This record gives sequence, C-alpha cells and structure tokens, in this order.
Amino acid sequence: MSMHSALYHKSWFQTGNAVRAMFRQSRLKQGFILTFVILFETFLLLLFRDGFRFLSAFGGAGVMITGRIFALFFLGLAWMLLLSSLVSAYATFFNAPEIPFLLVHPFSMQQIVLYNFIQATSLSSWAFFFIVLPFVGAYAWHQALHPLFIVWTFLFSIPFLFLCASLGTLFVLLTVRWLPRPGRIRIIALALLLMSGAASLALTRPDTTADTTTQFNLATMIPGMRMAAHPLSPSFWMAEGIMTLTRGQLRRGLLFLALLSSSAAVAAILVEKIGGRIFYQAWQKARAGAPTRRKPIMLPLLSQIRKAIPADMAAIIAKDIRTFFRDPAQWTQALVFFGLLALYFSNLRILHYDQLPEQWRSAMTFLNVFAVAAVLSSMGARFIYPQLSYEGHSFWMLGLSPATMPRILAAKFLLAFLTTALVSISLILVSTRMLHLDPQVQRAALTVISAVCLAVCGLSTGLGAIFLNLEEHNPAAIVSSFGGTLNIVCCLVFMLLAILPFGALFHLQQTALSAHTDLLRFLPLAYAWLILITILATGLPLWLGYRSLQQRDF
Repeated sequence: MSMHSALYHKSWFQTGNAVRAMFRQSRLKQGFILTFVILFETFLLLLFRDGFRFLSAFGGAGVMITGRIFALFFLGLAWMLLLSSLVSAYATFFNAPEIPFLLVHPFSMQQIVLYNFIQATSLSSWAFFFIVLPFVGAYAWHQALHPLFIVWTFLFSIPFLFLCASLGTLFVLLTVRWLPRPGRIRIIALALLLMSGAASLALTRPDTTADTTTQFNLATMIPGMRMAAHPLSPSFWMAEGIMTLTRGQLRRGLLFLALLSSSAAVAAILVEKIGGRIFYQAWQKARAGAPTRRKPIMLPLLSQIRKAIPADMAAIIAKDIRTFFRDPAQWTQALVFFGLLALYFSNLRILHYDQLPEQWRSAMTFLNVFAVAAVLSSMGARFIYPQLSYEGHSFWMLGLSPATMPRILAAKFLLAFLTTALVSISLILVSTRMLHLDPQVQRAALTVISAVCLAVCGLSTGLGAIFLNLEEHNPAAIVSSFGGTLNIVCCLVFMLLAILPFGALFHLQQTALSAHTDLLRFLPLAYAWLILITILATGLPLWLGYRSLQQRDF
C-alpha cells in the first residue's frame, strides 16, 4: 500500500468507526435523528411538488418558468456551496490536528493538499444531497420523468460539487498565504458577506436588459433567471445536461457532462498545484503567534461590561467573548447563518412580499419567526449547551474563583441571552417593518422571538450544567451526546408551542374564518400561555443545573 492510499484508508476506517459509534448511541438520539430526517425530506418533497403545481397554473408561462427554474435552483446551491467551502476549507487546512503529523511524514505537499481538499469538500457538501433529492424527486414526480432523471442528477452533482469547493479552497489558500495575519480572518469574513450579498443581488434583482420578449418576461417574473440560464454558468450546464439526457439527447447531454467535469478537474488541479506550492508557508503563517502589538478592538466593549455588571461575572463573560472570537470556526458559522437571514429579510421589498395580501404577510412573518427560532435552536445546541463543558479540566479554577456557582451559571446565561436577543430581535424587527404589518402582529412576533431567546438560552445553559462532561474535548461529541439531543428536542418543541398559537389566531382572523372578537378574546390567553411555558423552559433547567453544579465536587 502506498503512503498516499494509506491516508484514504485511514479516512475510510474513521468513517466506519463513526458509523458504528452512531449506532451505539442512545435510542432517543437515533430515533430523533431518523424521524427528523424523514420529516424534513418529506416536507421538502411536498413543498417543492406544490410549488411546481402552482407554477403549472400559469399555463404557458408556467411551463417556461418550470424549465428554467431548475438552473436557478442549482445557481442558489452553488453560492451556498461556495460559502460553506470557505468555512470548511479553513478549518480542514489550518485547524486540523493531524496536519503536523502529516508534515513530518514522507507525504508531498500536493498529496497533503489533495487529501485535505477532498475532506473539506465532503464536509461542505454532504447537506447538498439532502436538499437536491427532494427537489429532484418533486420535479420528476410533477413532470412524470423517467427514473434515470435521478441518476443523471447524481452523476452531474459530483463534478458540480468539486468545482464549487475548488473555488472556495483556492480563495482560502491564497488569502491565508498572501494577506497579513491581522487582516486575514477579516478578509475571509468580508468575502462571506460580499459573496452572500452578490448571491442575494443576483437572485433578487430583476433583469430588464434581455433581448427577447420571452426572456424579458421571465427575468421580470423571476429575478436572477438570466444569470442562472447564462451559457457560461455551471448551473446552466448542469440543468441543461440533465434535461437533455432525460429527453434522450445523449450526445448533447454528455457534452455538458464533459464540460462540467473538465472544469471541475481543472479547478482541482489548480488546487493541487497552487496549494502544493503555498500550503506550507500558509500553514506556518496560520500557526505563528499573533503580533505583539495589536490594537485592542475588544477592550472598549469589555470595559463597558465590567462597569455594567459585577466584576466576577464580567470576567467570565469577557473570557467567553475572547474565546469565541479567537476561534474562526465558531464565529464564521454564526456569521453565515444569521448573515443569510439578514440578507433575506433586507430584500423582502425587492421580492415584493410587502405587496401581498395581509393574511399572506402575516403568515410569512410567523414563518420568518420560525426560521429565526430554528437557527437559534441550532446555535443554542452548537454554542450555548457545551460552553460549560468547554472549560474541561480547568473548571476547578472557576470553582476556586470568587464567583459562586449561581453567578457562573448566570454569567453564561446572560451572555447567551444578550447576544442571541440582539441579533434575533433585530432580524424580526427588520422583517416586520419591511412587510408593513399591523402593530398587533409586530408586537406578537417580537414577543414570541424574545420568549424563544429566553427559553433556548435557559434550556441550553441549564441542560449543559446538568449533563456537564469535563472529560470530552470534542465539541461535536458534546453536542451529539444524550444531553445535547435532549436539548435540541426541547428547544424545537418549545419553538412550536410558542409560535403556533399566535400564527393560527392571526391567520384565522385575517382569512375571515373567525371574528375579530375571537382574536381579542383568545390573544390574551396566548400571551398567558407563552409566559407560562417561557418561565418553565427558562427557570426550571437553570434551577436544576444549579442543583447539579452544587452537588459536584470540583
């Protein structure tokens, strides 16, 4: 066995061990994951199918839109893959613990770069298939296409994934190698924002420069259509190739497959060749110590925190803030999640959602609340729940510090709530203002998202204290434990219990299925219900977490 193939055998054995470890997890976790995946895929399948049926109601225009929307779908996925590859490539190439081991063994730089590139691609694109499968299935179902349509889609997806991942990996390698250390992470963050903004602009800005009447109408009805259908766009190659192969045009379809595959191969070769030349220097710069003199950007914020709250709690909060911003893998994930939501909410008027009837705007508002709450639940599971376990064996230092256990727990909760509430309430406020909603609906949406912030932070902090694990150093293992699974389940259940009563009441009233007096009578009950479950979901886990910490010996 060659040294190069040994790396891939190692990854294969690691994957097998991970799968076996997954089957050894608790039945609650396995059942929850399986149920969630089935429901998620089924919901997307039905949603896409109803969308295609809606387009069919337009007659001839619907047929033209349906044919072009396939390319638009893959254009959006391409932007998502580029964003994801920036994050995964930086973590894989410069934060992976096995890189020093590989550098002192007889592997060439090109072999190391190629190996890490394949790893980064698999990490950034595994979710791609969970979105593509229901869309392709719904499209094939609606159009009554041959089952080979799914096979052709899978065949085209592989070079499409490698092409998008190659572009993101090249950008990260060149950025880390040639930009100064203090500005490197900021440049990557700026690239995330710029790429998100470019994707939003491309997908929302109507194009009025088309040549023909048909193209003009399509570009006006669906913004971004011309960019998706451009002959030089990989999304067009993929969509057109799949459709031509499905229609039996073998030569034309294979031509698009060869074009996409050759482009992906050239991009991968560039990653291997350029990365082989610059990776070692880039890795040394990434591992080098920070400059001795740096402008303390966080110092004014930390000073204000120390003035506002007691010194012991302020010290814990300041430590957690510094730890968060020193780990790019953490704050880039939060930036991508909330950044995409911010771009969507800021473009609601460009999409003309504010001109919809009132019942649709109200329903869209609570769907937006649901989207932000879902992101909050995932952020709580990823960042808030494991924050006490992150202390590891140094937790005894907190135990010996002047801060008592209740104040430590309160500091963790306070930091989590302030950060999540600031972002979430701002997003919902922008959304409600963009949609020109009734003040009553705006108050309800802001109240619900505030309650979700309190409950998610209370559940994540309290359950993190109850299921404290100071022996585990892998964040993924902490999040995927029994306590982490229970935390995400409780957050999602609370989210549904909090949003559904308000969404149902306003929808029934605005569609004339219930009188306005019914809304006035049941709305206070909904607020009372929200207050009750918020107190329980926030206070009970924190109290149980405090009891658990008090009974431990540190």
